[in-house]
Amino acid sequence: MSTPTEEVVAQAEANGYVEREVRAILAEEGYASTESIPVPPQGDAFGELWRLPQERESAPEPTSEPVRANGGGTLRRFKEWCEERAESDKTHSYTRRKANRRYARGKDVDRHFVREYYKFSTVLITYCRQRDGKSLAEHAESFYSQQVTQKRRRILKREGVYEGMAGVSVLAPKSPDRVPSPNALTTHAHDFLWLPSHVSSEAFAPLREVEGLDVHVSVEHHRSAEVETPDSVKARGSGTDSRRGDTTSLPQELAANLPMLTCRFDARGAPVYVEEWSAHLREGTDGSFSTQGVRRFRKLGTFDERADSMKIRRKVRRAHLKAQALAQRLEYLTPSPSQNHPSPDSPNSDDSTEEEGGSHSPEGKGAGDTNPSTESRFTFTEGNDRVPSPFDFTDETDDSNESRFTFCEYE
Repeated sequence: MSTPTEEVVAQAEANGYVEREVRAILAEEGYASTESIPVPPQGDAFGELWRLPQERESAPEPTSEPVRANGGGTLRRFKEWCEERAESDKTHSYTRRKANRRYARGKDVDRHFVREYYKFSTVLITYCRQRDGKSLAEHAESFYSQQVTQKRRRILKREGVYEGMAGVSVLAPKSPDRVPSPNALTTHAHDFLWLPSHVSSEAFAPLREVEGLDVHVSVEHHRSAEVETPDSVKARGSGTDSRRGDTTSLPQELAANLPMLTCRFDARGAPVYVEEWSAHLREGTDGSFSTQGVRRFRKLGTFDERADSMKIRRKVRRAHLKAQALAQRLEYLTPSPSQNHPSPDSPNSDDSTEEEGGSHSPEGKGAGDTNPSTESRFTFTEGNDRVPSPFDFTDETDDSNESRFTFCEYE
C-alpha cells in the first residue's frame, strides 16, 4: 500500500512541521522525486509519522502556527518583521551583530575576573523542563520563575558572593532529532556566573529541588595565573583574542548557546529550528509582535560594570600608545634651534615681523600666521581624523566617533 507524497507533507504540516523539513527527510530516504511512497511499518524512519500514542493525550502545541488566510502565521510574520527592520536599518536582538556583542562582553567579564582576582569560580547551571503541551513561548517563560531566582539569590548571599558576582541567564533552543516529533522543538536555559571566590557545586543543590526542573551544575575553580584560552579559540587564529588576554572556557559555553551566531545577518539565515524558535519567542505569549516577546538574555549582578571597565581600559591604552607614537614623530620632526631662532641679520627677524604687524609670542608666530609653531599643542581625538600609528589596535565593537581623552600613564 502506498500514500501520495503530498498527503505525507500535509499530515506533517498538520502537526506543525515545515514542508522543507519533510521534503528533506523524504530526500534522505530516496523519495525526493516520487509521487507516492509505501506506507512503512511502525518503527522505521517514516513510521514515526504514523506511530500511535501509547495513551490518549491532549494534542501538543504545534511548533509553527498554521498560516492563516490573511497571510499571517508566526514564522511568516517573523520573517516579514525581520525584513522590515533590515530595510529600515533598525537593529534588534535577533541579529548576528547583537550575538557577537553579547559574546564579546562575556569574554570581557571573564578577562576582568582573571585580572582582578587571584582565585575565582565560574559556574554553568543548566535547566531542562518538559513542554507538556505548552506553546514554545509559554514553555520558555517558565524557566526563570520567582522560585528559581529567589533560591539562586539566597545561595549567592549565603556564600558571600552576591555583591561581587557577574553573570547572564540565557534561553536557547534544543535541536530536534533527525526524525522530528510534534513536541521535539523546545527550550533549555543556562546561568553563566563569575564568582569572586571558590564556591562548591553542592552550594547550588537547592536549585535541584524546584519541581519540574532538571538542573545540572558545573563549577570550575581558577587561579588567574593559570588561566589559558581554550584550544578551540586558539585554533580560529583570533588576533583580537590573543591581544586582549586569555579566558576560561565559560565564554565559549555562552557562545554555544547564542543561536544567532549561526546566522549570517539575522534569524532568517539560521537553521530552520532556530528560525521557528525565534519566531515564537519574538511573538511572545500575547501573540503580538508589538511587544518585546520572551526575554532571552538577562544580565546579572555586575556584568555590565565589569564589561564596560575592560572596554574603557582598551580605549585608554590605545590612546596612550597613539600619544607615544605621535610624540616620537614630533621629536623626529622638530627643527634645530638655529631654525627656530634666525640671526638678527636675517630678513625674517623679529624687527621685520613687527613692522608687518605681527605679534610676539614665546612659542613662535601669532595665531594669524599661516605657519603655526612646532611647539603648538595637540588634542588627540578618536574618530575618522585620527593620526595613524603602528601601535593602533582595532576594536570591532568601538564606535567611530568617540569623545576626547586626557592622557595619563597606563598601568
